[in-house]
Amino acid sequence: MLKNQVIFVFALIAVLTFCGCSSAPKTPEDFGKAVFDAMKNHSEKDFRALYLNEKEFHEIIDRSNLSEDAKNQERGRAIGLDKAMEKLAIESFEGLERLTLNYSIDWSKANFKKVDVFPGEHSGIQGIHFMDVYFDYNGFEYALHVNDCWETENGWKTFKEVSMSSVAKK
Repeated sequence: MLKNQVIFVFALIAVLTFCGCSSAPKTPEDFGKAVFDAMKNHSEKDFRALYLNEKEFHEIIDRSNLSEDAKNQERGRAIGLDKAMEKLAIESFEGLERLTLNYSIDWSKANFKKVDVFPGEHSGIQGIHFMDVYFDYNGFEYALHVNDCWETENGWKTFKEVSMSSVAKK
């Protein structure tokens, strides 16, 4: 009996851990922090998880104010979106890693500062038009730039390239 309870507890922990890993950030600010954390931890897997998948895109289109014909057209454009998003996420992550080398950033010593969010609306869908994720390293300030993020049933996601630049201190 005790053995079955121990097995059940371990199985429950595994399920809860898996469920916790599969959900996206619940607020735009948490999303920005997750982008920073994925880079800081050099985790391409975590970075890829921040990109929309086809199912999430369909859900966003379903709740939009688009006409039914326009919704169907958008759904058609989403065919193969999973592979496209995975490719974009990998290319974006690798591009940021190259910029990291150019700026000589040691992510282990980078410090998250803040997230600036610029909300927008597209086709009747509330989202983020633009987001800057600020961090500093070695006396310099940088920003990760994220365009076009939407709230999915699973949390906030993007479908655009993430870029980075240095920021002039005020």
